[in-house]
Amino acid sequence: MSDGDADRRLLRSPPPLGDDEYIEGYAKGYGDGLREALRELRAHAGRGASPQELRMLIESRLARIPDDVEVKRKGLLAPPRRAPWASLLRPPTTPAWTPPKNSLPTPAVAPGETYLLKEDRPRRALEIVERSATAFRRVLLISQHPPTLMSVPADRVEWVRPGAARSDGSEGSPGLDPSGLAGRIREADQAGPVLVYLDAIEFLATEYSLEVTIRFLGWATTEGVRNGSALVASLSPHTVEPRDLSRMERLFRISQ
Repeated sequence: MSDGDADRRLLRSPPPLGDDEYIEGYAKGYGDGLREALRELRAHAGRGASPQELRMLIESRLARIPDDVEVKRKGLLAPPRRAPWASLLRPPTTPAWTPPKNSLPTPAVAPGETYLLKEDRPRRALEIVERSATAFRRVLLISQHPPTLMSVPADRVEWVRPGAARSDGSEGSPGLDPSGLAGRIREADQAGPVLVYLDAIEFLATEYSLEVTIRFLGWATTEGVRNGSALVASLSPHTVEPRDLSRMERLFRISQ
């Protein structure tokens, strides 16, 4: 085979990708990425995320960019899937709408902050406590039934049980009333920053009245975190009237 035949064959082969096409594809991908990021940020802001939460969301999103790019790259390299004949013959159907799930990552509470989590069962509140515990000297649990914190050593956890307004005659510790709880929080706070977890709001409101409970929450969200401590509370929103729930929400710095 002569060199001339090889040259003529190369001339008939398709030219490499041009610079204009590369620039066009890069610009389109860049624009799609910006739109996706801004829409995600707008969605989180619309759900009432605080500036601190938005900052954590952005940092988490930036850290995931290499993984997202790799998933996108593999998706573009994979061959297209062939649709089965049955699906092609059936008329298209509209999928049922499902409400979006909360995509906010579990935040970490900072010293001096107060969180109120509105949830039927304590879940996110406990996640926040476990994630934040290392920043505090101790974790103080105020609960009728103390939850288990898997990632916190037992010697750094203290349980305080709220007591009933009237003794039922049972043996053992009767627990503390709101004044006693406030005194225990003050004592723990003076020894160093403590993370207080509270899921007994409904119990206190039933035993000592709603007004007494709100006054206790008002103290705990101001004086109780004065020395760098923090408070994370969990409350079922269906157990109080909307007006009373709004009063409680205003006491906390962050309410979700």
